[in-house]
Amino acid sequence: MNLDSWTPTDKARRLATLIAAYLATSAGLIAALGLHWPWYLALLSVLVLYGVLYVVGYAVLKAVFRA
Repeated sequence: MNLDSWTPTDKARRLATLIAAYLATSAGLIAALGLHWPWYLALLSVLVLYGVLYVVGYAVLKAVFRA
C-alpha cells in the first residue's frame, strides 16, 4: 500500500475513525465501570458519541489536510 497516494479525504476519514473509536470506547468504559451506568446505557453512549466525534473530527481533519 502506497501511503503517498492517499488523498486528504482518505487521511481525514481514517484518522477520524481512529480518534472517534478510541475516545468513544474510553468514555463507554468510564461510564460503565467508573460511573456504574447499566451496560446498555454505556453502549448507547458509545454509539452516539462515536457518531458525533466522527462527524466533527472528519470535518476538522478534512479542513486541516486540505490546507
